[in-house]
Amino acid sequence: MRLAAAALVLATCLAPGIAHAQGAAPAPAAPAAPFTFTMPQSRVVLKVADTSLRPDPAAPARPNYFKVMRRDPLLIVSGWLEPAARYNGLDAFWEAEKKSPVYSGPLAPIRVETLREGPWEVVAFDVALPGNGTQSNLRAERVEAGTWIDLHLSTASTRPPAALRTELRAALRKIEVVQK
Repeated sequence: MRLAAAALVLATCLAPGIAHAQGAAPAPAAPAAPFTFTMPQSRVVLKVADTSLRPDPAAPARPNYFKVMRRDPLLIVSGWLEPAARYNGLDAFWEAEKKSPVYSGPLAPIRVETLREGPWEVVAFDVALPGNGTQSNLRAERVEAGTWIDLHLSTASTRPPAALRTELRAALRKIEVVQK
């Protein structure tokens, strides 16, 4: 439990604009259908099929942002929809992300690699947690129908980082983007 709490705090630090309320009310029952997200001006709908994920009631209410999660085993999926013109490619995106103060000192990304997962461009990285744990992260980017989709998937455990990364990649493969 201590590792999961550290990972939730760290996820809050690593995902800009995400708030984590301590002592938040229990999550509602799992939805019967996939979580879907879109914006009126977008021509895409993002579908997260894992029905064990629930909207985070502590996440800020922004029209272009969502956050869903489960606590056991920990999985956090958050994302933003932006106009495609704001995306300058994976290299430029990651260079800008690395300049953030949350990626410095003990929170500096380790085991960074760029890869493809189907149509997604991905930066995979880990962050060492106190007590020999690891928070594994994927930043997955994609442009579809004039919309830039920016996803952040993360999990944490004392299990091997390679296993965590494999699980995140499997979760990403289950996220569907469809045109309206």
